[in-house]
Amino acid sequence: MIDRVTVYAFVAMALYALQNVLLEVRLAKYSALGLMVYWYFTLAPLALIGIAGMYLSHQPVKMPGLADGGIAIAIGIMFFVADYFYISAYTSGGKLMAITTLTVMVPIIAQLIKMAWFGGSFNRYHVIGYVLAAAAVLLINKGNLLTHDASVP
Repeated sequence: MIDRVTVYAFVAMALYALQNVLLEVRLAKYSALGLMVYWYFTLAPLALIGIAGMYLSHQPVKMPGLADGGIAIAIGIMFFVADYFYISAYTSGGKLMAITTLTVMVPIIAQLIKMAWFGGSFNRYHVIGYVLAAAAVLLINKGNLLTHDASVP
């Protein structure tokens, strides 16, 4: 049986993939900030409706207190900046495969940040994984260049 965490991650991945396709195919002609206004005005009411639903159904709602509230706000700012740059990659003419392929690097960068900030080390499996992820990015981008060159008369 598949656990809840796996289902959550898979649904998120599928929705992010759909968002990337729609960004490239339909929305890349708009400015990043213009798109973000639509999304953020949608997100806040949905979150509030979700919290209200949780309260009404007597589910526990855990909100950060003062100690972690600043971190939550900082992450909100990071989301904004990351969204701006990610969306700008599309609105500046970037293509789906080139942009999404780079997301393979997210786990690597996250682990390196965690190790640098909170300590720890990596082993040979990490290093091999890093090399394979980098190779995947290079190979997919090379494939995109070959496909693009073949389609240009």
